[in-house]
Amino acid sequence: MSKQHSLRLGVLLLFLGLLLGLIISSGFDLTQTSLSSPPVVPVTNVPNFQLGSQKRVPQKLLDLQSTSEAFIYISELVVPSVVTIQSTRLIKRADVERFHDRDDLRRFFRFKVPKEFRQRGAGSGIIVSKDGYILTNVHVVDKSERIRVILSDKRAFDARIVGLDPLTEVAVVKIEAADLPVVKLGDSDKTRVGEWVLAIGNPLELQSTVTAGIISAKERSIDIISDTYGVESFLQTDAAINPGNSGGALVNLRGEVIGINTAIATETGYSVGFGFAIPINLASKIMTDLIRKGRVERGYLGIGMQDIDEKKARALKLDRPMGVFVSQVIKGEPAERAGVRTKDVILKIEGREVNKSNQVQAIIAKRNPGDIVLLELLRNGRKVELRVRLGIKETGETNFATKSFPKDFENLGLTVKDLNRKMAKELDYSGTSGALVTDVQRWSPASEAGIRQDDIIIEIDNKFIRNENHLYKLVSNLEGGSVSIFTVIRFKEEVHVFVEIPQK
Repeated sequence: MSKQHSLRLGVLLLFLGLLLGLIISSGFDLTQTSLSSPPVVPVTNVPNFQLGSQKRVPQKLLDLQSTSEAFIYISELVVPSVVTIQSTRLIKRADVERFHDRDDLRRFFRFKVPKEFRQRGAGSGIIVSKDGYILTNVHVVDKSERIRVILSDKRAFDARIVGLDPLTEVAVVKIEAADLPVVKLGDSDKTRVGEWVLAIGNPLELQSTVTAGIISAKERSIDIISDTYGVESFLQTDAAINPGNSGGALVNLRGEVIGINTAIATETGYSVGFGFAIPINLASKIMTDLIRKGRVERGYLGIGMQDIDEKKARALKLDRPMGVFVSQVIKGEPAERAGVRTKDVILKIEGREVNKSNQVQAIIAKRNPGDIVLLELLRNGRKVELRVRLGIKETGETNFATKSFPKDFENLGLTVKDLNRKMAKELDYSGTSGALVTDVQRWSPASEAGIRQDDIIIEIDNKFIRNENHLYKLVSNLEGGSVSIFTVIRFKEEVHVFVEIPQK
């Protein structure tokens, strides 16, 4: 090959290489994409660039914000006045066996049914006076050996029962305190179906819980009070009410308590949207009687009643079911003396229409003996007005002001015995003084403090314990409501336990 030919071939190959490189760089991407982010190029020259909607918030939503702020304000206002109530009851085996199969009890207690045991309960209450009167439910505190009230700021007090009224489920307890936050009581008669309410209490021991709902109905009777003279005229709400809410507050959007949360209708044991509260107007009357008199004196007509349904309305020649049918008039009682007869239909009391028996009961229950009420009756197709001076219906003595609770050593919930050398050796304890704990009752002050079976109590407040009798003498001299430091030996280690001494 000539030298000139070789030169031409080289130039040609160089030209083809350059041409191929241009084609590749312009039309194909045969290189691996870089893993680094491409440079951010700012958007420019775009007029009025904005993200998201710039529409104004509709007035309807702003109105809802006002409701939300009301909920917040009311919660902050009322929560400090709602307390937790812890109760301890001493249950005897004989009482339990009346309602439960003995074999079931053995399985529950793991073969051996104790002669007696303590049961702990929890509920809520409402502070109604600065010096410590608290409104709650009967079933929260009834038959309690000890009642403990815990404020929203975590201060705790022992409480005593002032009075109970099983016919309305209203109870009053008292703690020794001052300058407590107090709720404002409203007028439950003015409450309307559909208005917003808040339920405030301590459900499932969740302190200071607030739930919201509406008044679903008024003057409900749900048959939870078995007594013939029981008064059931509950406010119904769909605000969540659960175990532990009993005795708590039902509050309107004016920050006023209009009801005492009392019961739920449920098949599960928990809220399904049907809660019931005692109207505060009724509760206030009962509470005032219990505080001032130690018992309830309620107005009394002396009649038996039935609700009127469609069938009864036809028999009574009524255009529609209305009023309350008088099925019985008790001889010598206020209604008979005023001229009320059987088969009368009560249409109004003091100008207020009544269509259910529990309405009549609630109206009369809020009156005092000696009050005169105007009844509008329908008798044989004619309207009749009668004035009745109410009699007195007492429910028995309910004053608990002087009731005393156990003062003895067992009120701590402890059983102890002298420690001998054999027992000390078995527990690997080198000493011989002290008192051996042989039993601790559940929910007792000792149990709650953390004392255990087989602990050896060797000191109380730096005072050495020689034996059981010495322990008894020291504990007997401790002030009720004080907290003492018990030093115990547990697995060869000293443990310090803080025990609150029950009130004497």
